[in-house]
Amino acid sequence: MSGTERLCDLLFEVSNEDRLRILTRLEEGPMNVTGLSRELGVTTQEASRHLSRLGDVGLTEKDPEGFHRITPYGELTLVQIQDVGFTSRHRDYFRTHAMSGLPVEFACRMGELNDSTFINDVIVAFYNVDKVLREAEEYLLNINAPYIASTFPLIREAYERGVEGRFIHTRDFAPHPVMEEQYRRERGQMPLNRLSGLLEERLVDSMDLVLYMSEKEVAILAFPVRDGSFDFHGFSSDDSRSHEWCKGLFQYHWERAEPKR
Repeated sequence: MSGTERLCDLLFEVSNEDRLRILTRLEEGPMNVTGLSRELGVTTQEASRHLSRLGDVGLTEKDPEGFHRITPYGELTLVQIQDVGFTSRHRDYFRTHAMSGLPVEFACRMGELNDSTFINDVIVAFYNVDKVLREAEEYLLNINAPYIASTFPLIREAYERGVEGRFIHTRDFAPHPVMEEQYRRERGQMPLNRLSGLLEERLVDSMDLVLYMSEKEVAILAFPVRDGSFDFHGFSSDDSRSHEWCKGLFQYHWERAEPKR
């Protein structure tokens, strides 16, 4: 059997909802057919048939006492399915937003965002940014997030608290003309020696995502729509796995960006 045939067999077996439920349940511990059928609400004949198919592709195995267990291969498959599960759950978003700028090593781990919250309201996204700014105690990480007038005082206050900031942005990044004067005024109120010790900026030619986060939570992770513009729909989170994924993504781009001189 070729590698492609094996893959198709695997995808076919886990595409069945009952078989996937059985596999997920067996991840918690071994069970016999009767227990599985009762817990999952299927007949014993159906449970037996599904277990036979899962066993045929190596996802489960039966011990001498008649209990079915998930195999290490089955456990690994469930982990990898999380990535597809996340993208399929948010398929309407990923159908209309471009992901070509996301490094492959992060695209392959998108299941780590499973516990994040989908945001489809720009007002909520900007509210989250305000909240993160108010509550940050250690650091702020920013990739290409736009200047928002309401955040200018909050940014200044964060630096006055000693919060460190790292900011990656494109070379042509600037406040909107209607906010430029306020931005200059707010920045001018900060002692330059203190600002230079807390704020680091790096430059890139282009960037296909927006990210704003602190040591506590991710305010917004957003990708562009197909024409390259941003509607600021995306994901927020305060769970550790999503946070580490986003922090790693920031570090990936930080290491490749050019220090601002």
